[in-house]
Amino acid sequence: MTSHEESNHVKAGAHVVAFPIPAGGHHARFVPFVKLLARNGLTITVITTTNYLAKMQQSLVESNSLEVRHNIRVVGFDLPPEYSEIKSDTFLTVLRAVANLKDPLRHMMKELMEYGLTNGIDESPDSHLLRPPDIADEFNLPRYSFYPSTHFLSLVFSLREFNAQGRLPPKDGAPFMIPGFAPILPSDLPKSLLHSNAKLVYEGERLREATGVLVNTAYELESSIIDGLQEMLRKESEGNEVLAPFFPNQKIVQQAAEDDNVECLHWLTEQPEASVLYICLGSMSTFPTQQIGEFASGLEASGVHFLWVLKVPSSEESAASYIATFLPEGFIERTKDRGLIYTSWAPQLQILANPATGGYLTQCGWNSITESIAMGVPMIGWPIWADHMLNRILCVDVLDIALSVPNASDDATLVESSTLVGHEEIERVIRLLMGDTRGQVIKKNVEELSKIVEMATRPEGSSWKNLLHFLEEVNSLSLINK
Repeated sequence: MTSHEESNHVKAGAHVVAFPIPAGGHHARFVPFVKLLARNGLTITVITTTNYLAKMQQSLVESNSLEVRHNIRVVGFDLPPEYSEIKSDTFLTVLRAVANLKDPLRHMMKELMEYGLTNGIDESPDSHLLRPPDIADEFNLPRYSFYPSTHFLSLVFSLREFNAQGRLPPKDGAPFMIPGFAPILPSDLPKSLLHSNAKLVYEGERLREATGVLVNTAYELESSIIDGLQEMLRKESEGNEVLAPFFPNQKIVQQAAEDDNVECLHWLTEQPEASVLYICLGSMSTFPTQQIGEFASGLEASGVHFLWVLKVPSSEESAASYIATFLPEGFIERTKDRGLIYTSWAPQLQILANPATGGYLTQCGWNSITESIAMGVPMIGWPIWADHMLNRILCVDVLDIALSVPNASDDATLVESSTLVGHEEIERVIRLLMGDTRGQVIKKNVEELSKIVEMATRPEGSSWKNLLHFLEEVNSLSLINK
């Protein structure tokens, strides 16, 4: 394998090696956190795959202040030959490829250790899913995992007990309970747990061995869950600390929205305030063709303005022709005065920050939820896989900042249902969010929460204090290892 490196002047001090999973959503939450550490004096070496090298270099180094550029360098490795042609959105394949980066990663760590530059390694926990080698342990380095949310982290930690009780995979519809969270039905668990328990149970054990776990959240967002998890770990006499050091900064995003020259943003400026439902459900292949038709019919019947961002496969020569095969005949023509279907890259934060955006229909990915909260935009959740279902529970049942599209995971059955969500139900939930007093309550809740978590990022706020605590800990470990 070939090693490629883009480097800048790196000043002496505590040095962290960061290894995010090479997939868009994981980089999206990792990049701001790395910048935050660099701005606060840590030296960061980010290791990624060559297909992400240019993007990471642009995000982390080229577009930032001199201080950040001096504290960050980006190193890239080629994927193994058998994975060289994979698409970055084929997530499980990406994980298998990452598991084969053991040798080049070890070589890079040896080089860093020879120069005395490394005092810790910060890695994405998702890489544990396929049992990759733990390079940090080989070099006797402290290891931190960067996790999306506390509620999913708490589930992963709780799997040890569920497994010991013989409840994995689930054998009935009895709910699972984790500290400080709402009941979790088996159908709301990650689908892998419905068939096998090995991967996530192993991940929980590896997380217990980490020096600490950093969580992309704010204490005020998941306070009861954070407190419950900390208490559970104290009872186990484990050494982990669950921290909440980062949350998106609203003011920076809103300023960026004014400068961004993107077609869909221009369209948004022409729409009435809080009138647009922003829809982003990923690729059309996520849903059966008939379900897309039902959704489009319900959306049309709702009468709301909408911005529907659709991912079209790169293999398709004509986006319009591809979309037409999924949508009801004449849908685009009938809705052209109040809707826009957008197939290019869309700046989600800027869309959410636009005054015309009044709601967000989302798959419930954690990045999307935190961004929507930061912008004060109420949501409709339509979870698909992984942690999406638990994220929906947090937003709908715990925080009351979202409505939910009823789907197969709303019952306690263990078999995925092929039942479609009808257009009448889709119309109902859209109208409820965008034009009903229930939607107004949810909007008020998320706007209040937005202000609270924004305060957490300010000096003396909870996230700010947690960040300072983490920096002090890393710097103290740096002195010990020298």
